[in-house]
Amino acid sequence: MAFLSRFFTLFKQSKLQEIDEELHFHVDMRQRANIESGMSPEEAHLDARRRFGNQTLLKERTRDIDLLVFCDSAIQDVRFAIRTLRKNPVVTIVAVLTLALGVGANTAIFSILNGLVLRDLPVRNPEQLVRVGVHSPDDPFTALSLPMFERFLVAQQVFSAMFAWWGDAVLNVETDGALSRADIWAVTGNFYSELGAVPEIGRVLTPGDVNLRAAPAQQAVLGYGFWHRHYGGKHDVIGKTIKIEGVPFTIIGVARHGFTGISAEGEPEVTVPLNAEPLFFDPPGDVQKRLNRPQSLWLEAAGRLQPGVTLEQARAQLQSLWPAIRNEMAPADRTQAGLAHFMALQLKVEPGSKGSSLLRGQFSKPLYVLLSISGVVLLLTCVNVASLMLARAAARGQELAIRSALGASRARVVRQMLTESVALSTAGALAGLAIAIWGGGALAGFITRQVFIVPAQLNLSPDWRVLGFTASA
Repeated sequence: MAFLSRFFTLFKQSKLQEIDEELHFHVDMRQRANIESGMSPEEAHLDARRRFGNQTLLKERTRDIDLLVFCDSAIQDVRFAIRTLRKNPVVTIVAVLTLALGVGANTAIFSILNGLVLRDLPVRNPEQLVRVGVHSPDDPFTALSLPMFERFLVAQQVFSAMFAWWGDAVLNVETDGALSRADIWAVTGNFYSELGAVPEIGRVLTPGDVNLRAAPAQQAVLGYGFWHRHYGGKHDVIGKTIKIEGVPFTIIGVARHGFTGISAEGEPEVTVPLNAEPLFFDPPGDVQKRLNRPQSLWLEAAGRLQPGVTLEQARAQLQSLWPAIRNEMAPADRTQAGLAHFMALQLKVEPGSKGSSLLRGQFSKPLYVLLSISGVVLLLTCVNVASLMLARAAARGQELAIRSALGASRARVVRQMLTESVALSTAGALAGLAIAIWGGGALAGFITRQVFIVPAQLNLSPDWRVLGFTASA
């Protein structure tokens, strides 16, 4: 600001000096011509000054270049614009509400689209995450078996680390004698550390808690929302026992607010060690046998790219490893059709910065269509408001004529009218943002209730995309 002020001051001084020099030059030349034509020196001087123009007006306009003067003038324009809008409350309210509804509807839909499709996960360096899995040609679900994951973990050279999880399973949970349903995740020991998660209280699972070759440690980490709903946010929850499908787990910590793991739609409500997953379905059975079935695709996995490694390089290396791993895992006891189906499995390597989502594939296209329709509605809204403002400007013709007669330049009048339009648009945008926050939450809640049994919530907090969209709308 100081630099700009100094720049405008120097520019103003040079302009004033230029006006003085031009004045003296033209006056001197005109005065000589007048004297040669027979005028007296006094008459010649007055005629020269008159022909040059109003020197004081030129200097005043030059002084308007000063930054402080410009800012003061802009503040006066804003105050006058507010007073003018207050004098016509009906027109102002109609215009603001019309803009608010149009902007609010568009922003609400864009907020959901942003949370579902565009926003990165709130984890450490999400752009480095890459999801890895296999799928059959007729099933887009991407997962691995645990032996496949371990083979990739040993052979790959493009990730600094790999982690895996089994999630989005709604199971019966007993807390202090009360039975409910919750979203259960089973994860590897480096799940939290690779995502940069820290606990709200207690601690999170570590590699020492998850030994895939030993009996599972029956420990659990609660999600922040689950903790508040079932335990009231009390810190004495550490050490208490929670039962999942009748299996007891000791609570060791609570994840921090806003941590959603690798999901774009909600937090893991209860997280347990990965090797505890078989306990929920076959407690008396052999845990290791269930975990290590090579053809059972139940495990989702991701890796964190090493510095300097691109997604394409990672995909190329993992694709080169896949045929050998698939041949090694091929079942010997299946029918020819079953074996052919297994050998048709394809490897998928894709960006993981947006996280996993059950809603994304189902609702992305409808949201884009809905955003396009609401964009047309916003365009019609802007046309109606513009027509309203033109009619109002026509009614103010006498006022504008008087201002021009009193010396206001055309640019000054245009600037005042533009200030009033900007003030009206700003009020409409702010009201629209408030409507969008309420409407976006309601629409997102309606969408999630169609799919999820347990509470789920998209991250609709305004970010630079939402604010930029609102301002541009």
